[in-house]
Amino acid sequence: MKETYKNTLGLTSQFSFCGLPFRLDTYAGCALSCNYCFARLRGGNLLSNRIRIADPTQIINRFKNAFKHPLTSTGIISELIRNRSPLHFGGMSDPFQPIEKNKKVSYVVLKYLCSIEYPVVISTKSIIVADDEYVNLLKSNPNILVQFSFSTTQDKLSDIVEPSAYAPSKIMRAIEILSKYGIKTSVRWQPFIPGFSEEPAEFVSSFNNIGIKHIGFEHLKLPLEKNNPLWKKLSAKLNYDIRDYYLKNGSTNDGRELILPPEIKIKNALKVKKECASNNITFGSADNEIQYLSDNDCCCSGVDQFDGFENFNKFQISYAIKKSQGNRIKFNLISEEWRPSGSIDKHLNSKSRLSKNDKFNSVEDYIHNRWENLISPFNPSKFYGIKSTHERDDNGFRIFEWDNKIIDLKNELDTEICQK
Repeated sequence: MKETYKNTLGLTSQFSFCGLPFRLDTYAGCALSCNYCFARLRGGNLLSNRIRIADPTQIINRFKNAFKHPLTSTGIISELIRNRSPLHFGGMSDPFQPIEKNKKVSYVVLKYLCSIEYPVVISTKSIIVADDEYVNLLKSNPNILVQFSFSTTQDKLSDIVEPSAYAPSKIMRAIEILSKYGIKTSVRWQPFIPGFSEEPAEFVSSFNNIGIKHIGFEHLKLPLEKNNPLWKKLSAKLNYDIRDYYLKNGSTNDGRELILPPEIKIKNALKVKKECASNNITFGSADNEIQYLSDNDCCCSGVDQFDGFENFNKFQISYAIKKSQGNRIKFNLISEEWRPSGSIDKHLNSKSRLSKNDKFNSVEDYIHNRWENLISPFNPSKFYGIKSTHERDDNGFRIFEWDNKIIDLKNELDTEICQK
């Protein structure tokens, strides 16, 4: 008997710059095994056939207890539930991968969430959600957004980097079915692979008139694992070494991945943003250091354009940068926003936790620390074109400002879009 997956609900380490850090996973491990997936070789997911299954009753009871017993159900997860913070369903593995056809864990959990009209953003590459039984569930909850991931819209190219996943043409058909029933859908172009994925104009126009409301966009984080087949397959298709391309273009090593520099990313992101505007689709930048290019306030997801998702995470650094609107970035832009008060320590990797003291550390403790610590990878100055003024506000917090070049670049694009 396979071990039950227990780490189903959590607050991700991206809480300090993400609007949707409240995560739900009903499976650990993913049979889709996309070669580029950041989660594929992490958290015990070394082999795609090692899939652990959650107990749906335990998940449902966490929600019920949070609502029924607020005095005793006091953990940070219960706080998020009572606040009706939008849930990101599928943060580490696809909730509708093939095993779902038999186990129905996601169906059972989703049925409960729909019964209370809980706000949910589903991340998937599956077509199972377009089956009748799932469609009937999804359309019963107005606070549902289904976000489909693509690396390309071309089936032949998809076979190279995600051979076990559903073909893009089938996923696009699933989008049409959901849209037909009024179910909100969006696309996450993740990853965009330079020289491999199609041009922005071709990609974006593929989704015109099939119901897509929003496109999130993120570049490939090239995995460094020596046994990852992505290098060889991409290099064979491109006729050059993809790793050399990344290194020659100034990529940096971030943990287990090579990351392209923001100077390259921002040019591609602005092209996609422009095409989205031409097709009446909102744009979201999922590359962390240029999130401020997003049309909406909820990071890259765009969910805040829909009713029911108002309680997305606003006590975070990316939101402060977005709300500054090109002016100075001060902590008071987010200081009054809601945040949970309980301990977040156990939800974080031990290497990213604050040093231990005589009390637990809350979300507020971490945000304060990351705002002040210029060395932290989560500091506002790590966003492209944002720098510290070395001045402080009346409460002693650092004040940050924009590089004028970034403001001019954004204004130039906005003017160009408005003239069309």
